[in-house]
Amino acid sequence: MADPDDDALELLRTRSGLSIDAEGRFLHRGEPITHRRTLEVLHRSLRLREDGRYEVAIGRERGYVEVVDAPYTVRGVELDPPGGAPTLRLSDGSAEPLDPATLVLGADGALRCRVKGGYRARFTRAGQVTLGLALEEDPPGSGHFILCVNGDRFHIPRE
Repeated sequence: MADPDDDALELLRTRSGLSIDAEGRFLHRGEPITHRRTLEVLHRSLRLREDGRYEVAIGRERGYVEVVDAPYTVRGVELDPPGGAPTLRLSDGSAEPLDPATLVLGADGALRCRVKGGYRARFTRAGQVTLGLALEEDPPGSGHFILCVNGDRFHIPRE
């Protein structure tokens, strides 16, 4: 039989009111969280549970986070040096090199990739426009794209 205290804690975690919208913004009960330090703590403590739900854990407190599309967004891309691996600027303020092998094009026309050891990230318009400067349509007019990085060609599959 389940412990009533465990059931109450699970209910509180489920009703945390935390979510991440399609633009990668943390929300509380539908309102954007804007306090910089609070956002840093939330992003730092975000993790994917074995059951597929996202959770933030701060000290002994835990709360589930509803994620609309991806827990991270790519807000910007640095293409320097030309032909080298682009650097992604993520919604949590961090930066990391793009792994081109993880790029996919969604049915909605948005690019997605894997970041932070496997988490899904969705490109914002700004991030996608910048990376688009490094993409080539192959063959021309086909709607299929490749990214060239360090002499390697990465075909971008559709999701």
